[in-house]
Amino acid sequence: MLKVSNIHTYYGDSHVLQGISLDVPKGTVVALLGRNGVGKTTLVRSIVGFTPPRRGQVLFNDVEITRMAPYQIGRMKIGLVPQGRRIFPSLTVNENLAIALRNSTENPWDLQKIFGLFPALKERGKNKGNELSGGEQQMLAIARALVSNPVLLLMDEPTEGLAPALVREVSRLILRLKDAGMTILLVEQNIALAAKVADEAHVMSKGTIVYSSSPRELWENQEVKTRFLGVPTNI
Repeated sequence: MLKVSNIHTYYGDSHVLQGISLDVPKGTVVALLGRNGVGKTTLVRSIVGFTPPRRGQVLFNDVEITRMAPYQIGRMKIGLVPQGRRIFPSLTVNENLAIALRNSTENPWDLQKIFGLFPALKERGKNKGNELSGGEQQMLAIARALVSNPVLLLMDEPTEGLAPALVREVSRLILRLKDAGMTILLVEQNIALAAKVADEAHVMSKGTIVYSSSPRELWENQEVKTRFLGVPTNI
């Protein structure tokens, strides 16, 4: 569904992504792991058009989107759950969802289905974004992406700043979305989460992918976990 081929992305003269390539097959969860500052979010921004690569190619369902405008890419059924949630703090839950709502006969994530998935959001529908807890804000960010009716979901650090109980809730949610046929690129630092939900894992360092394997193989590779993910040797 998504194919990234040898992309090079810059911020000014800073060469951030240095030949990144990866595939996200339809119906799978692909995890992209790495420490802060290695280029994970820049890859997401390159895919959705916020920071287009200078070289290389991004294909979505065999259509090149490398240099399309972000609004054009958004209309192609690619949903984004951005790092830091980026909900509208002065708008209510219902208003945040209404802005992103797309009417569609294909994979219709309408409000009824959203509230079935996130019952707490229905209860908090009239509350403003800045009145929600961190976990509720993350649920709203995911829900907002879903009501645009994507077939590909990009999730950038969805468990950042969440308590362990909420991390487990996000894990269960990703598995439910996968069972429903959603294709997901999961950008994370939480290797335990990736090991539970992903079909394939890639590890980034200094703008390149340095290791690719199944999540199980990654979990058992202590050298890679310690060197590139900062995981203590006893985990």
